[in-house]
Amino acid sequence: MSVASEFLKYCTQYLRDNLGGISEGVINKIQSRKNLNDASSMNDVMEFIHLLENSIGVISGKNNAISICKHLREKTMELNLVNETDELRNTLRNEASDININEFLARINAVNYLKDLRPIDKTEKLTSTELHADIDRFLSQNILPVESDLTEFSTDMAMKYHVDAQKIKKDLIEKVKFNFKNEFNKKVVKAEINKFLFRYPIPTKEDIDDFVNYFSLLKYNNSKAQIREQIETERLYLKFQDPVLTEKISEFDMLVDQIKGYRDKNDIIKILEEKEISYLIKDETRVSDKSLIELVEQITLFEKDPVGGAYFNHLVREN
Repeated sequence: MSVASEFLKYCTQYLRDNLGGISEGVINKIQSRKNLNDASSMNDVMEFIHLLENSIGVISGKNNAISICKHLREKTMELNLVNETDELRNTLRNEASDININEFLARINAVNYLKDLRPIDKTEKLTSTELHADIDRFLSQNILPVESDLTEFSTDMAMKYHVDAQKIKKDLIEKVKFNFKNEFNKKVVKAEINKFLFRYPIPTKEDIDDFVNYFSLLKYNNSKAQIREQIETERLYLKFQDPVLTEKISEFDMLVDQIKGYRDKNDIIKILEEKEISYLIKDETRVSDKSLIELVEQITLFEKDPVGGAYFNHLVREN
């Protein structure tokens, strides 16, 4: 059985134990976006876990999602190690008697291979787990961290765990960039759905089908099943919650408010540099025009309905 298949079997049981009956729907939802099979690689499994973390966060909270998926990542590494060790053992058993062992090791580059498969002692494994826990905690408390905080945190981690500070900082920046783009995507999708529900407070099946087909033409990665699920979620939310009282202004919202009126590249760069978050548009150490264009496009799109339901909020205020 492949690592991906073993992981999927373990993941299904683990989520059932932790999430109950909804776990099957969560697994099926992610499988529809990232199907795992015997041909799937370790990168495929890790991408699956990342998508899973986002979905679990919506259902049971970000902290619970981080905890569950951290365990799944560790289990995946364990399964992969066992699988690779078994493969090497079988290869050695089948071929070692037929060829010179030195030729065999040179052919498969086993010196480095065995080095990568060395047993991980308990101290090293614990250190890796603690490091990732500290990183997850930092990112949960700092949505858009300033660069000086990133540098300070990376240095602290390097001294505490004897790791490369630059690598830690680079990984942190990539995660913040991903969360930044993902947040905009969620807000724009939410805004479109709320506008739809304002026009059709009690949508028929035909209304929903038309909207889902329309939305599939837009440049988003959401599947039709996800859009249908979110429509129902937003419909129930708007029905039973007061959006004015429950609305929260996030760091993303405040950033958008500051730069959405600018279209000149230098003005946007200046604002981001003043806020110490210019890393959002940088590639390594240089300002990347591509990243800047993507940022402006995201904010322009979001500005069409910056509060994610402006029409509904306007209706509430009018009444």
